[in-house]
Amino acid sequence: MIRKYIRPGTQLPVRLSTRERDLMVEKAFLDPRVELALQGAIAVGSKLVVNLNLDDIDDLLGCVAAEANHCDDGKVRRVLDAICDRLSALLDKFTDEASAPKTAGPAPTLKPRFTPKQGQYLAFIHSYTKLHRTPPAEADLQRYFKVTPPAVHTMVLTLERQGLVDRTPGQARSIRLRVPAAELPDLV
Repeated sequence: MIRKYIRPGTQLPVRLSTRERDLMVEKAFLDPRVELALQGAIAVGSKLVVNLNLDDIDDLLGCVAAEANHCDDGKVRRVLDAICDRLSALLDKFTDEASAPKTAGPAPTLKPRFTPKQGQYLAFIHSYTKLHRTPPAEADLQRYFKVTPPAVHTMVLTLERQGLVDRTPGQARSIRLRVPAAELPDLV
């Protein structure tokens, strides 16, 4: 999917119910600036509208996803998951990163599309899938990299947002690589 380019810092309206806003403020460990923006949300009809830039939306998504992963209350978790889905949809729809200019002549040496850490996650997903003939679960990634469930979930969402993997939310073992194996680093 091609994302629409917006200038860096452009704010997008995020629509929330009062309950959703209150849950995020109460439960999630938010950046104070984002929390202040949420508390100052403007009522438009039955919804609250808060304007956030893509970086703020990305940070908010990480905080809410982490809280949803640790939430014992099923009703609250479903509300937080629904918020995550809407925030992810916004991040999938827009980008503030300029595309690389097209040049004539020989192709320049391309910088990898992912960080070294992301490359290790991608290499693990590739190796695991090849070995087990099924993609890894987030718990498998957690065990291998010795990180917390929210860290793994946030990384998977980031990889998906960057177009490096596909997944089906709510379906176990649905992570699929979109990067050719030749571009992956060695797993260390």
